[in-house]
Amino acid sequence: MTSARDLVYGELRRRLMSGVFLPGEHLREEHIAAELSVSRTPVRSAIERLITDGLVKREGRRGAVVLGWVDRDINEAFELRLLLEPYAARSAAERATPEQIDHLEQINQRMLAAILSDDTDRVARVQHCNNLFHHALLDAAQSARVRTMVENLLDMPIIIGSFYFYTHDDMLRSVEHHRQIIAALRARDPGCADIAMRFHLTTTHLLFRSQRKPPADPSADTRADTPAA
Repeated sequence: MTSARDLVYGELRRRLMSGVFLPGEHLREEHIAAELSVSRTPVRSAIERLITDGLVKREGRRGAVVLGWVDRDINEAFELRLLLEPYAARSAAERATPEQIDHLEQINQRMLAAILSDDTDRVARVQHCNNLFHHALLDAAQSARVRTMVENLLDMPIIIGSFYFYTHDDMLRSVEHHRQIIAALRARDPGCADIAMRFHLTTTHLLFRSQRKPPADPSADTRADTPAA
């Protein structure tokens, strides 16, 4: 059952993030169970996890309803990260302790181990390690102001599950990007750290955009901002 639950959760999360399910759409357990050839129990469990993630909400008799994350929200989050995280990387190159850099290396090794594993929850583990890496880099920047501004962007529900889009090679590339950032920190090279982080985030944003389903018409994003009746 654990395997079925994780597989259903991963598939539903991928669809939500790619825009297959529209904001305000009702997630019908029986339809999803039939489509994925599982019982309703793992579907119900997966939906509860999505509610905890902030991607779905309970709405009276309608049951589980998709929340309204639109492309504008996602693009804005990445644009703000591109402004702030390269600066954090520059600061980390100047201020991080050797222990903090070693900690980043350890997190990245855990991320690689998760990628190479055969566990059914490996994508969740990879995503968790990636999130830890970016938070640890903020710690290494040693700027409470930057951390306050960036943490909410890192923890946006629609952003936090980006690895559900990734192929195996995409995940390995992300680990390599992290290695380049760590190398720049060890070299105490702020300019290189800035470039490495900027490249990493730009690549992530492009991958995210390539997986998003285009709106049905030019006014779709505007309608999605309006709560469903």
